[in-house]
Amino acid sequence: MGTEKGKYTYYGVIPSRLYLLRPYRTTHGAYDISKGWHIDKNWNTNEGYVAIIGAEEKTHVEVYTMPGWKLIKRLTLEPLKKSLITLPNGTIFKVLSDKPVGVMAFSKNSNSNMSSGIYPVLPFTYYPSIGGGYSGKRFVLMASQELDGEPHMIFALEPSEVTLTREDGKKQVFKLEANGFKRLALKPFMAYKIESTGNIMVFSGWVTPRTYFIPAAEGGFLGRRFYTPSRTSWSYTDYGFRIMALEDAKVKIWNLEFRKLIMEVRVKGGEMATVKPKADVIVVESDKPITFEFAHSGDITPLFSYGCGVTYIGVRKDEVIPVYMPLNSTVELYIFASKDAIVKIDDMQFRVKADGYFKQTMRGVHRITADNDIIVEMIHWPLIPKEQGIQHFGVAVPPIESVSATSYVELSPIIQGHGSMLAYLEVGVIMLTSIAAGFLYMKRKVK
Repeated sequence: MGTEKGKYTYYGVIPSRLYLLRPYRTTHGAYDISKGWHIDKNWNTNEGYVAIIGAEEKTHVEVYTMPGWKLIKRLTLEPLKKSLITLPNGTIFKVLSDKPVGVMAFSKNSNSNMSSGIYPVLPFTYYPSIGGGYSGKRFVLMASQELDGEPHMIFALEPSEVTLTREDGKKQVFKLEANGFKRLALKPFMAYKIESTGNIMVFSGWVTPRTYFIPAAEGGFLGRRFYTPSRTSWSYTDYGFRIMALEDAKVKIWNLEFRKLIMEVRVKGGEMATVKPKADVIVVESDKPITFEFAHSGDITPLFSYGCGVTYIGVRKDEVIPVYMPLNSTVELYIFASKDAIVKIDDMQFRVKADGYFKQTMRGVHRITADNDIIVEMIHWPLIPKEQGIQHFGVAVPPIESVSATSYVELSPIIQGHGSMLAYLEVGVIMLTSIAAGFLYMKRKVK
């Protein structure tokens, strides 16, 4: 496990549209799209933030922005020391470090009544480990959440004793069995170090209309086991977990809390299944490699069904990754490479130069592959109205050097009934759709 010593590169984009348009209401309180849309004053900002959290002694960090990768900040960080950098909407940035750091990009609530100045925005994201990849034993992050709730989660892949250390020295220690999990409430804008004796995964967020890719427990994003929160009730809105397979796969979905098998799905190669398992927390097992994603398709008229997201996926050298881009959304893909790479999306091929990126817009299910490791950041917001924005965002930024990191994890089987005897018996509706076609339009690569 690990990355090239002395080089850690984090690429990202502050979305250009950080606001929310809402439809006007009638005198009876119902939404009426025919009356037009207005900007929600609580969600309208022209800047985002990049937080950098130190993990090792005397870590040297540089921050650059496009065009031309202009150096805008140079700093030295100690463990659990953090720096907060403000960037305008639409900024493409790079963080370069000689040791691993935690990097987060997020926006704020612009409500002027908030005394803190920056109101916490909850990231919907998995956090990369210090060793590389999303499964590991050491993590650093900056908490960003509202003042109540327990939106941070730790999944134990192996028996683990976990120590949570806050930047002011306050500690919490707890034990988890393999396939156990714990919800946590963390203090906003405080840096945390998480250390574990066994491999764990760390997530923050709820299952709401916020799209996010789910990394595999064994490393990468193409895998056979995935851990995530879910929901005990679902609406008819076009959102849910998307399962994509390159070859025929048999998938089992378990209620992780009660160790209850709640769904079995057969996914044909080259197709996608949408599932809505009714459980607070689930684990997904497949007999063949799949990709797993939670996605809201965007906006569905005439209902005000708002879905958006900012999320990352890593594509390993010569690996084929099927990805769903929401259909009722404008979708931007930013593809970053630290080495010259030939990237293919379906049958279309293009080149990304070393330390460069390529911007692409498309929808539907597509296959991405490259002859070198790449990082893909997906940003999407609803098609309706055409001026819509993404309201707010928060995401952990992974280093590109960790894309090929391998997690040496000893996964334990899920044993039926090994937990509470209570279970949710209802299952979600399975919907299969074929691989969606082609490009909407191509964007030139920015040098």
